[in-house]
Amino acid sequence: MLGWLRRYTKWLHTRWPAGTVERLPLAHEDGSTNVPGLYIVGDITGIPLLKFSSHTGARAVQTIVADSGFQGRKQEAGVLDLVVIGGGVSGMAAALEAQKQGLDFRVLEASEPFSTVVNFPEGKPIFTYPTEMVPAGDLQFSDQAAVKEGLVVELRRQTLENGIEPVIARAECVGHKGAHLEVVVPGGENLVAHRVVVGIGRSGNFRKLGILGEDLDKVYNRLYDPKDYCEQDALVGGGGDSALET
Repeated sequence: MLGWLRRYTKWLHTRWPAGTVERLPLAHEDGSTNVPGLYIVGDITGIPLLKFSSHTGARAVQTIVADSGFQGRKQEAGVLDLVVIGGGVSGMAAALEAQKQGLDFRVLEASEPFSTVVNFPEGKPIFTYPTEMVPAGDLQFSDQAAVKEGLVVELRRQTLENGIEPVIARAECVGHKGAHLEVVVPGGENLVAHRVVVGIGRSGNFRKLGILGEDLDKVYNRLYDPKDYCEQDALVGGGGDSALET
């Protein structure tokens, strides 16, 4: 009995912190990093909230435009003002601000715009906290977007329908090229820019357990629509918020 109780107590993670703490990039409040010209925004800054993602994206571009070094840049053929990596909420908020400021920019997105939100389960309730917060920039959230589908429509209306067109391509890394930054795009054309904003979120590649059978067609790493699994037997692996929601 006591052995079972000890195992159960350990399973409840009473010895916090459990596991390894994820390391996040170090950035200042305006998104700037120790790499000159490189900014990070959105979930990757450590606050996974829609309003903060939108706010950080717009604020990073506002900071860039206000920078005297950027204002004194030389216009050169083949050198963009800005490259935004990631077409999620933070990246698209940055793109809207870049468009508003008249910058020559590109947005790179590996899959589809707002892919994380698009892949939320059908009918997922959306909570835009803090409720009293008004993000910087033009990408805003209304009370009408209370579920995933409404939010997707609203986000696309404010961005894609206003001329923000992401390039579907995966950026591999960002490096220096002379006085500029170069975004390496495998199989495509590398982009050179005065500034780069990274808003890739934190979803990344899902972790695998390394066990037999996890590559079968019936094994998934995301719950798309709960109704598809109604009255079926299912095993959920994990104890985090996503597993509990599933």
